[in-house]
Amino acid sequence: MKTKIFLTSILLFFSVAAYAQDEKTGRLYVGLSGGYAHNHLTTSVGYRPFTAYEGKGGFTVGVPVVYRFADWFSLQTELSILQKNYKWLRTEYYSYDVMPYHEVKNTYLQLPLMARFSFGGKKLRGFCTPGVFIGYWAGSRIKGITLDNNNQPYAYDEAFEFDTRRDKRFEYGLQIGLGLEYRYNQLFTFTLEGRYDYSLSDMQKDYMKQQIPRYNNTYVIQAGVLFNFVSLF
Repeated sequence: MKTKIFLTSILLFFSVAAYAQDEKTGRLYVGLSGGYAHNHLTTSVGYRPFTAYEGKGGFTVGVPVVYRFADWFSLQTELSILQKNYKWLRTEYYSYDVMPYHEVKNTYLQLPLMARFSFGGKKLRGFCTPGVFIGYWAGSRIKGITLDNNNQPYAYDEAFEFDTRRDKRFEYGLQIGLGLEYRYNQLFTFTLEGRYDYSLSDMQKDYMKQQIPRYNNTYVIQAGVLFNFVSLF
């Protein structure tokens, strides 16, 4: 079902792009962006009592590419490095003076396809960017505190080793964004935006019965600058 939603969204984007292209020939913009990402893992802890998941912050940097078909409509993509971190910890009866926890820092390479609808004045404009994305789970690091057989705290901090039988490194999902842009002149456009990424793919392969799915939900706040590609040269 989630895969059908993803594919339907892509078809809608190309339909809108074909309509807008007839109205006006556009311009190509490239740029740089960066900001803060906060990820929350959607899953169930019913099988693991006295356990809670917490969202964690990270960073994102990217290279946006915008093709403006009309003053109100563009298509945008953005190759980015995005952290989707989270943490689980033991609570209540399992919380000691040194609370056991497990923190995961996941780094993804992500490529969205967004329809960019712009509105407002000539200089200061708002925009909305519904879209889809694909991503690749490029790396991960884990650290935390656990208890040994004698109930003594033991700390660890190490690179995560992927298991090809269990870990699904390809990710896809839906994305929505809202922002402001300031068209300083024909060359520079400055942007400030917030995005929400909703993953439609489980982080795990279907490798066991009664598997508990895990999905990333990521909020991003970022700023950037776009350069008119033609004017640069």
